[in-house]
Amino acid sequence: MKRSVGSVAPGPLGGDRRSGRIEAHAPLILGLLERMPDITLSELRVELAEAGVPVGVATSWRFFARRRITLKKGRRTQRSSSAPTS
Repeated sequence: MKRSVGSVAPGPLGGDRRSGRIEAHAPLILGLLERMPDITLSELRVELAEAGVPVGVATSWRFFARRRITLKKGRRTQRSSSAPTS
């Protein structure tokens, strides 16, 4: 190992080696988010697949987590004033 690599120290372990694939399409993803601010991750996945960018829901979730962007839906119904809702 010393002759081929130059060191016997262990190499780096773990880490993200695939985020570069989705990061290459960041302008497309952020453009979709700007055009449709209430899009879900599943809907985003479908839109990206139509554009030729196959990604999983978890991959897109990590993409937004790195940017600290949260995709939260608003409440569909008003809170009840007479009974607890959860």
